[in-house]
Amino acid sequence: MEDDTLSRRNFIRGAAGTAAAAGAVAAGSGTAAAQATADGSGTVEVGAGSDGLAYTPGTSEPLYVTPGTTVTFDWVTDGHNIVVDSQPEGASWGGHEPLEDTGFSYEFTFETTGVYEYYCDPHQSLGMVGTIEVVEQLPTPTATAAGPPEVPDSAKSLGIASFIAMVATLGLAFFFTKYGGDYEPPEE
Repeated sequence: MEDDTLSRRNFIRGAAGTAAAAGAVAAGSGTAAAQATADGSGTVEVGAGSDGLAYTPGTSEPLYVTPGTTVTFDWVTDGHNIVVDSQPEGASWGGHEPLEDTGFSYEFTFETTGVYEYYCDPHQSLGMVGTIEVVEQLPTPTATAAGPPEVPDSAKSLGIASFIAMVATLGLAFFFTKYGGDYEPPEE
């Protein structure tokens, strides 16, 4: 005859294994963030970002290119332009001052090394500024870029809440397994 009773030790073993598995899933649930630093590819999205008010790359991190790189500016939202704020001495970049809409592209070949700063005229006060750095050698990626992906706080909260719900469910399962559910009415 098979013994179908559940010992406290076996229950704790099973609960601990389940909790460990859930913790591993919650810890690995983050997604890799898109690399914000430029890789020298020579493409900038104009009007990018969740609010449509950024140059990507350029606003958060500069775009690094080597001399002779042709940078393509692709408009991904409407009503933006590129006004040159500063550039190295001897450079001849004029930007693109007319306002353009989604689907428009503009190219410029950067030859002079140095820092080029630019902005969107209608959205400069909202932080739509960008930087391109023309360097002889592209910078190497930092060690932090190779680390694990950052897990958002909302995902951490969801993982903790899921863990608490599982522990509570396992506690109730243990209670009903140990003490049963068939309660007889008291005798009178």
